[in-house]
Amino acid sequence: MTLIGVKMKCAICRNGHTQPGYTTVVLEKNEVTLVFKRVPAQICDNCGEEYVSAAINNTLLQRAQEEFNKGVMLEMLNFAA
Repeated sequence: MTLIGVKMKCAICRNGHTQPGYTTVVLEKNEVTLVFKRVPAQICDNCGEEYVSAAINNTLLQRAQEEFNKGVMLEMLNFAA
């Protein structure tokens, strides 16, 4: 089961509840910086904390490794595309 569509209480502020939305994720490794835009996430309606599901996280890491293997130094990618 993924977090998308599942409302949960925020683990950080403990007051808000999450809502489906999108976030930007920046991953860095050595000299490489990757920016993923429009990543599906659950976002706290109180403090703005962002939660990415395990499946989305795995996809991010897989795509990041592919870009790293290409030899890019800086790349901005649209996750949803």
